[in-house]
Formats: sequence, structure tokens, C-alpha cells
Amino acid sequence: MSRRGHGPLFWRVYLHGVLLLLVVAVAVGGVGFALRRGSGWWSERGAGRYAAERVGELAGDPPRLAAELSRVREAFGVEASVYGPGGALVATSARDPAAAARADGRRRGWTVPLRGGGTLVVHSPPHDPARGLLFIGAVLAALAVASYPLTRAIVAPVERLTAAARALGAGDLAARANVRAHGELGELGRSFDEMAARLEALVRGERELLANVSHELRTPLARIRVALELAAEGDAARARRYLGEIGQDLAELDALVQDVLDAARLEARGAAALRLDAGPLDLGEVARAAAARFQGGHEGRALELDVADGLPRVQGDAALLRRMLDNLLDNAAKYSEPPAPVRLSVRAEPGAAVMEVTDRGIGIAADDLPRLFTPFFRTDRSRERGTGGTGLGLVLARRVAEAHGGSISVESAPGQGSTFRVRLPSAGE
Repeated sequence: MSRRGHGPLFWRVYLHGVLLLLVVAVAVGGVGFALRRGSGWWSERGAGRYAAERVGELAGDPPRLAAELSRVREAFGVEASVYGPGGALVATSARDPAAAARADGRRRGWTVPLRGGGTLVVHSPPHDPARGLLFIGAVLAALAVASYPLTRAIVAPVERLTAAARALGAGDLAARANVRAHGELGELGRSFDEMAARLEALVRGERELLANVSHELRTPLARIRVALELAAEGDAARARRYLGEIGQDLAELDALVQDVLDAARLEARGAAALRLDAGPLDLGEVARAAAARFQGGHEGRALELDVADGLPRVQGDAALLRRMLDNLLDNAAKYSEPPAPVRLSVRAEPGAAVMEVTDRGIGIAADDLPRLFTPFFRTDRSRERGTGGTGLGLVLARRVAEAHGGSISVESAPGQGSTFRVRLPSAGE
């Protein structure tokens, strides 16, 4: 919706608001008028008391009675007339004495009998329909002007949310409502923007997954195709050379497929999707086994292993914890270059055991740190196959830590390396 125009919702709310305020104003005005009429000396009860006390005393003195009625008219704006027992006009404060004399005591108003005979008539002002309509019109105009900003403040956030929802549904993942209102509407707008941001990140991650998986599949499939073609041509020597690399390619493809399946399952069901075969563990033994596998798979890479004494035992799944360390160590090797060593340390803290994997590689930019544990996110998308990965290893590491009641964090700076820290509660905690 443009800033200059308003949609049907605006006008519906606007008109309903004006009518509601008009009804409230007329009702309040009517109640106030009734209260004013029913209060003071010129209500029927007050007029009766006035007639019994003051008018009755002056009924025999017309000049003084006329002066009293004039004083009342000047003070309260109310006209009154006193008629004798025969209906003759005795005194009046009416601006039209001739009309009061012709009324013979029957002029419209409140009629109060006097003690000594005669009647006091408090005249009602003449009814002017035009004045009533003018009053209602003035109230309606004032309400229309006052209701416009209020209606705009209520409807504008709804219109922005509607437009953003339509744009998001049409495929514009960058659409945001940007509602700055307070209260429930503001909370709704912020929730919508957060949902849209998560949806954009999810779709972007899926697109990156497709691109990464396609990139990872291209090279091994090409090698397999070449080996089959050479075998078909009868060049057994060259075919055997390619077939020797196919075993490694198939192992990498198997790991890739397993990572994708695990990530999808974890995102769908959370840490509860991991089946823990939990038992008392010695994290020192887990770290030594992970270090041995790292050195066997990364020839020429130095690994510094530091296992402190007196480690607390933890309750956990040894296979999952080893897989978590494998992912962290492989990640450290991918983003650092020889001869810089990778360091794995295990130490005790009050109520917990802490494992740290440190590298001296390229580091991570501050802007990338919040998204580091997002599925399919990679800090350096330009790296080639074998060092790039699909961005699932850290996600799985986080899920494993959370499934054990622990946490994972990272400290990094570009050009200085990174440290991933896993904290697991001890078995007694």
C-alpha cells in the first residue's frame, strides 16, 4: 500500500471508529445534559423548593417578585413567570412579557403550585432543530479529524504486514514489515520479520547445500566415469589407477550423504533425534582416539595433544563424541595450512570437562560468527573440493554437545586462527 492511498481496511476502521466515537459523544452529552437538567435550583425539585420558600414570600409584592425573577434570569439564564389563582400574570422575567401574559399559565415549562395560590412556571427554552443538527455536525467533523491519525496508527502496521506477507509469499525473501509500533502490533511485526529472516536463511542454506553437494559430487563421478570408459576400452593399467582413487571418492561420498541425512534429521527433530548410547566415559581416552584417527588421515599435519590429569568422568556416547571431535579436527585442518599445528586439549573445570580444538589458520570474520553453526554455511566459499565441505560438520558438533547437556562456543579472529570449546557436565552434575 502506498503512502498516499489507503486500502479498504483503513476506510472501514476509520468509518466505524468515527461512528463509535459519535455514539459515545452523543451518549455522554445526553447524560451530561440530563444531569445538568436534574441538578441545581431549576430542576423540578429545586423549582418547587424555590417557589415554596422565596416566591411564596414575594407573591404579594409584584415589583419585588419581578426583581427577584430578573435576578434569577441574569444569574442562571432561566426565565420564569408567576401567575395568580385566576391565571393572570403577576410577574415575569421572560423577554417577551406579552407572550407570557397570553400563556395564561399554560406556557411550556415546569409548573409549580404556590402555597398561597397561584403558579410558578419555569419556562423551557424553545426547541431549535437546526441548532441540534449543527451541534451533531460539529461533533461529527471534530471526531472525523481526530479519528484520522488514530485510525492510521492502527491500520498502517496491518497494511505493512499484509504487503510484506504477500511479497514473501510471492518469493521475495528479503520482504520485511519493519513495523515500529508498540504493543501487540509491534510484537507481531517483529515476530514476522524474525520469521522471514529465518525463512530466508533456511532457503539460502538449502540453495548452498544444492550447490555444495553438486560441487562435491562432480569430481568423484567424473573419475568413476573415466575409469569405466578406460575399462571399456581395454586400458586396464590406466583404469586401475583411477579405480584406486574411486575407493576414497566413494568413502567421501558416503560421508557426505550421511552428513546431509543427519543434518536434515537434526533440524527436523532437534537434539532429541540423536540416539545416545550413554555411559560413563573417560574423555582422555576419547581425545586420544580422535587424535590417532586425525594423524592417520592427515599425514604431515602436526597435532598437539594435551590431556590434563584428574579429568572428571562424563555420561555420554563415546561414538558421537568421537565424531564431534573428528569434525572439529577436520575443520581445523581444512582452514589452516602446514606446518601450523592443530591443538587438542582436555581439562577439568568446576562441574564440567572442557575440550578445545585450536588452529592457527585463516580465522573467522566477526560477521560470520553468528551464522557459524547454521546448516550449510561456510565461512570461505571459494575453497576447493577437499577443503571446502558442505557446512554441516559444525552443526552436527553443536547437536552432539547439546544432546549431552553441554554447549559449544568459538573464539576467532581473521588471520590468527580459531578455538572451538566444548563444555560437558561431569557425571555428578
